[in-house]
Amino acid sequence: MMSKFKKRWLLVVIFFSILSALLFNQHYRDVSAEEVETTEVTPYKKPTGDVRKFLGIWLTSGYALQPADTNYVVVDQSKTLYTDQARSFAITLLAPLHGKNYQWFKSTDGKTWSKVSKADGGEKQNLAVKPTAVGTTYYQQETYWKGLLITSTEIYSKVATVHAIPEPTDATKVDVTTDDDYLYNSSAQDNIVSNTTYARAKVTPENATGDVTWSVDNTNLATIDPNTGLITANTARRKGTVTVTATVNNPIGPDISGSTEILIGEGLEDQTVKAGKTATFSLRGNVGDLDEDDENNYTVRWFKEDPITHHKVQLDLDPKALSYTTPKTTLNDDGTSFQAIITVKIAGKSYSYTTGLAYLYVIPDGGPNLEINNTLTDDDFDDGTNTDTILFGVNNGDTITYHNTLTNISTSGTLKDSTYTLPLKKGTGVSSVKIDGAETTDYKLTDNDVTDSLDLSIPNLIFKINQVHNIEVTTKVSGITKRESFASVPYIQGKDDDNDSYQKVGQSETLNYTTGSIEINKVRDIDYGTINTLGSGQTIKRQDELNLPNNIMEVEDMRRYKLPLKVRVSQTDELKNDNGDVLAGRLRFYDNGKYQDLFENDTVVAESGADEELYSIGWDENNGILLFLESKWNASGTYKTTLNWTIEDSI
Repeated sequence: MMSKFKKRWLLVVIFFSILSALLFNQHYRDVSAEEVETTEVTPYKKPTGDVRKFLGIWLTSGYALQPADTNYVVVDQSKTLYTDQARSFAITLLAPLHGKNYQWFKSTDGKTWSKVSKADGGEKQNLAVKPTAVGTTYYQQETYWKGLLITSTEIYSKVATVHAIPEPTDATKVDVTTDDDYLYNSSAQDNIVSNTTYARAKVTPENATGDVTWSVDNTNLATIDPNTGLITANTARRKGTVTVTATVNNPIGPDISGSTEILIGEGLEDQTVKAGKTATFSLRGNVGDLDEDDENNYTVRWFKEDPITHHKVQLDLDPKALSYTTPKTTLNDDGTSFQAIITVKIAGKSYSYTTGLAYLYVIPDGGPNLEINNTLTDDDFDDGTNTDTILFGVNNGDTITYHNTLTNISTSGTLKDSTYTLPLKKGTGVSSVKIDGAETTDYKLTDNDVTDSLDLSIPNLIFKINQVHNIEVTTKVSGITKRESFASVPYIQGKDDDNDSYQKVGQSETLNYTTGSIEINKVRDIDYGTINTLGSGQTIKRQDELNLPNNIMEVEDMRRYKLPLKVRVSQTDELKNDNGDVLAGRLRFYDNGKYQDLFENDTVVAESGADEELYSIGWDENNGILLFLESKWNASGTYKTTLNWTIEDSI
């Protein structure tokens, strides 16, 4: 059965008609596992070396993953040499469309080199080798980026040595490290920070022949390539610690494993100190390799935000400061958040990244000591990505329940005349409030224009030594018309035994709202530029800015339950100019050499399957909606038509 929801957009189509390398010798000492033989190896070309990075910016062209320098493999078995490489950020900006190419070279004596043939995988990024006899072979990879006429960059890997041996050997130990111990949970659009790194395994003994397989303990935070060890952090702003494990698949005995940990975050981490102590917030990640000059430099701005009023001020710090240390803290500092904006100038262009908020938690030294454990749940929807304090895909009509446990863990002080405040998004409906399981109406709702929130306040709370109060607030979502987020921090204020003010904040809670539907944010006009009045019987391409990576239609698919979808386009009228002249041409939809005429023809230009997201629509210059111009004369002018876009779902 087919059902259509009639979403249509107008798209105006417009065009105008008017009349050598030097050989570098570097010696490598190749030592067998038993140290019985030494071979002097002269590489095919000087190795380029490892890439240098500042945050996520490649400052130099080079290798992020070199082929393993020493490899042992049993005769007639396979071993793969894995690589990863890229050009510097500046060079990529200058020649973004140059394609990456590979060529492997090999040598059996460490001096004479030959190409690995294409049939043997010599032109692939990763090289699988399968020796047929005992011996040693050396490999080196060339990577080059090539445009239509020129090669813009060439780099060379370090030499990889492959020893073919007659019998397998088990590993007894594996030590694991990572290139970076911190990854940013941001999208590729935030391209000055790094959300990828490589894990490395050092296997003992060196001549072990088992392959290494990689895994992580929490794929919601990060994933890892099981073969290469490439770790990729999530882009949904989820934070936490990930355990990275290398398992050596021993050929004889049991497998062995080793592991390490990396932290996933937004650039700054929360700090907890006792009152009277200082706290230091440091920008995390790789921040040590930027050589500053007129073209390359960075600045950092630090900000401090009050937890209650959300008033934010910029701190007076050195613009190169990569950390901030607070003055001696007081209880009034509890819940204060800090944030940094780092701006990097590369090749004359500036790029910025804003860290997430990091919170300062101050523990009292005597008196009451409130501990707040606050969580929230979406009682109607959870696709597995929700955490205790972050909800995703929240829609109108959802029931959101706030669970708050407040405990005075002090052994010497009490809290009186206290009020617990839970900031809600304006428009939220409150269904019920319970204190220690009993429903209460003793609460107040106040519009807070300073924080743009609806504050729910529960007064007259008392906390004796070790006393616990459980507060449950049930709410209903309404008024959501677009994708947006709302973050808030619950807090309690009161008086201690000396009648001094006391304040404690909880954990930040974030609700990520969506509409539950498909939103079309933009459909671009298509322009084919200026052409001659006499058609040439050829296909005319779109202007460059209308090709990937830019999209023709920007789509946000916020459906919870994703049925298959099809996007259809049709042309209802001829291409005409202002005088009514009809263009001798047709709009066609091209898909890898095949095409379909759009005139009075409903054509599928994109589709998604069950449980798949419908992505924004864009094409390279050879695909998509192109103009075929017949070999006929056309009157000069601007020709226009309208395309009808329809999105339909089928069950």
